[in-house]
Amino acid sequence: MNSLPRLPAPVPTSGWRKRLETLLAFLPMVLLAILLWGSVWLVRNAPKAVSGAVVAETSHEPDYFANNFTLKTYSLQGDLKSFLQGTSSVHFPDTLTNLIEQPVVHSISRSGRLTTAVAQRSLSNEDGSEIQLIGQAVVHKQGVGTKEPAMTLRSEFIHMFTNTDTLVTYAPVKIERGDNRFQANGMKADNLNQRFLLQGQVKVLLVPGNRP
Repeated sequence: MNSLPRLPAPVPTSGWRKRLETLLAFLPMVLLAILLWGSVWLVRNAPKAVSGAVVAETSHEPDYFANNFTLKTYSLQGDLKSFLQGTSSVHFPDTLTNLIEQPVVHSISRSGRLTTAVAQRSLSNEDGSEIQLIGQAVVHKQGVGTKEPAMTLRSEFIHMFTNTDTLVTYAPVKIERGDNRFQANGMKADNLNQRFLLQGQVKVLLVPGNRP
């Protein structure tokens, strides 16, 4: 009976060969770690992508002009709120303001009272709710019968808030209200609530029989 041939006995492995086999077994892990570290380094040091749309900085340069113009604003109900005229207007996009030469402003309050203002120049926002009158400013408010006499203000600077019917100035101001006269270094007038705050040195001339 034939027997299977016997396999030769394994040849003993030398020490350096064992170390080489061990090193070869860990080599894929070492290469993977090197690749991972390289990928992280590239991500951290890669230049950032430049955005395709570059937003230009807005400068204080006018973007349009107007000469001998008229501007009207209306309420949601279609009623006329203000009427503005000027010899020239320059619009600044960074501040959304209009610089107007020789402005003439007509504003109608919620109570229907007409206010007319003139000056050498004015600076206003786009909807006309704020108007700064600069240089020889004069504001005249229409009277309402005998209870609310007409009023005129004169100053080198008057800030008008048309939505709230408020007038503010930090420059010397002269006020004529009916026959009464007022002078002050500053003023805040809340015409809706009939409140006037005169600041600094105040001079008052009251005519008997007339309330201020």
